[in-house]
Amino acid sequence: MKKITFVLLAFLSYAVKSQTVNELSESFLNKMLRGSYDSCRSYFDASVLDKINPQMIQSMWEKIPNYVGEFKSYENVRSEKQDTLEVVLMTCAFEKTKLDLKLVYNTPKKIVGIFFQPVKSKAVYNVPEYYRVEKLYETKLELKTGDYKMPGMLCVPNNTENPPVVIFVHGSGPNDKDETLGPNKVLKDLALGLASNGIASYRYDKRTLAEAQKMSSLQDKIGLEEEVIEDVLSAVKLLRNHPTTKSSKIYVAGHSLGAMCAPLIAKKGKDISGIIMLAGPARPFEDMLLEQFTYLFNLDSIIDADEKKSLSDLEVQIKKVKDPKQLKTAKASELPLGQPSYYWQSIKKYNQVQTAKGVKQPILVLQGKRDYQVTMTDFEIWKKELENNPKNQFISYEGLNHLFIKGEGKCTPAEYQVSGNVQEQVIKDICAWIKAFQK
Repeated sequence: MKKITFVLLAFLSYAVKSQTVNELSESFLNKMLRGSYDSCRSYFDASVLDKINPQMIQSMWEKIPNYVGEFKSYENVRSEKQDTLEVVLMTCAFEKTKLDLKLVYNTPKKIVGIFFQPVKSKAVYNVPEYYRVEKLYETKLELKTGDYKMPGMLCVPNNTENPPVVIFVHGSGPNDKDETLGPNKVLKDLALGLASNGIASYRYDKRTLAEAQKMSSLQDKIGLEEEVIEDVLSAVKLLRNHPTTKSSKIYVAGHSLGAMCAPLIAKKGKDISGIIMLAGPARPFEDMLLEQFTYLFNLDSIIDADEKKSLSDLEVQIKKVKDPKQLKTAKASELPLGQPSYYWQSIKKYNQVQTAKGVKQPILVLQGKRDYQVTMTDFEIWKKELENNPKNQFISYEGLNHLFIKGEGKCTPAEYQVSGNVQEQVIKDICAWIKAFQK
């Protein structure tokens, strides 16, 4: 069974105070099921009516069966409070898998976010065996960038003065500080492992998660700078002024999209002593996206007619991304992942390999050999382009997936829902590389 994660951000509104958020959510879903897309318009907030229309909702909803089969039913409608927001989850059963429809409401019962995401795994997070509780402590430390505030966590080894400190940079999507995926927490594993070996770290909730409501009106103005770069540079300043790390050497460790952005962060951040790239894309983002979908569709060794059409549609969207004139005027619905033109333009303006070649700080490139999202092809590109610098190091790992967790056979998205931990050797290699520059 193929399982693909879909994330779609939109900004909607609906104000009927006599209904609960659960009832509103069921009403909205039923309108989509009936194909009443014009009626769905009444749920939209006035501030985004010029950006989102019934045709876009129709396109989003009618494309989902291409990937997970036809809709069957929904169940388990539940809600929870998250600060000033209310979150509703509805488990939707499709032919090939189940997905949670997640709707986020503000106080006036207006929807400010809509996502399709995997159903939360029943498996729980297990701290890694290499975690030594007696060797470290964690303390909350908020990150601020302008008017944005993101909860953060400083993880510090005990009995150390100005230890080297690593800032973690998340992958794509609205990730939390631990980069939680199912029962797995990649950045938390890394933080606990590093601190158990004398290296501090700082991680924080991504702006697109912590400040989702504020970001809602800026969907056409969010690029790599707004999603990633600005907050990392704010974190550098935060640590440079913090008493625990004010004299520490600061390193940046990015995972996936975060790794892709790491060279640009190093170029902009004068206080950064080195960068660590975990599963960093070296090729054009849109090309890798096509490769990923082809891989996923071919997991059962058969690409059926619907899947061929989906790939064909994606190829059309990719052509728009590659054509500057078409990209400039394209609607989000005409581009890969439904991301606005502004976002794709920010990616196309950035050449991570060329930027990395101009980086003065040392670079550590790490790659799992079972990773289908970022592959050994990318690793070999990094190695070829950067190995002339003797300070740079390149390490690949047998059996590790995109999360740097051990597995066997072909990697599938379902594997991410199985509890595991970042391989200890990855921790050891990062520690050894950082400590070599402390002498």
